[in-house]
Amino acid sequence: MLFGQGSIVLQDKPFVYNESRDTSVWNKLVTNPSFRSLSGAEQEFFYWTNLFRKSPSAFNNKVIKEFLKQFPEAVSASSRSLQTELSKVKNELPFVSPDFGLNKMATEHANDLKKRNAVLSHQSAAGKNFVQRIKEAGNYRCGAENLFLGNPSPLEALLLLLIDEGVKDKGHRKNLLDPSFTLMGISSLTINPKKVILVQEFGCK
Repeated sequence: MLFGQGSIVLQDKPFVYNESRDTSVWNKLVTNPSFRSLSGAEQEFFYWTNLFRKSPSAFNNKVIKEFLKQFPEAVSASSRSLQTELSKVKNELPFVSPDFGLNKMATEHANDLKKRNAVLSHQSAAGKNFVQRIKEAGNYRCGAENLFLGNPSPLEALLLLLIDEGVKDKGHRKNLLDPSFTLMGISSLTINPKKVILVQEFGCK
């Protein structure tokens, strides 16, 4: 799996995790018109992101520990630092609501990356960087972008972005844990049956 500048090789098998859906998170999402316009995979990524932010420590104890049990090859200094970091997060992080402008921004960038043979870059084919693109998307006071290329499972994509293997500054993880963000946009485009491009935009107003 490739994500940003990092990479990790996992067994070719699905991550099996069975737990009842958190209806408080899901019901808050489905009332948002921007959420209803997303694909099933994009909606699932929204759900898992918000479930994680609702209680990072609980997510660590339940989901991340189970993932590392099923994929021991993912156990590393990066995954250990993630578990240590999440165990110290005692407060709930703000819910990130679906946002039309950020969804549109994510979709445009994902399509742009796909046309360029799925080479990940925060710069568009037209030469616009993230700051320029988010200014065009709307009046956002803050923002960040995560890029992922790999397994089409929304939950696995989130887990790999959190582990951030090979990413020195753990920038994807920092974005997912940033309490400043209250808005999010997502786009997931299929490259082949085992690979997607995922663009995640964060923002606040």
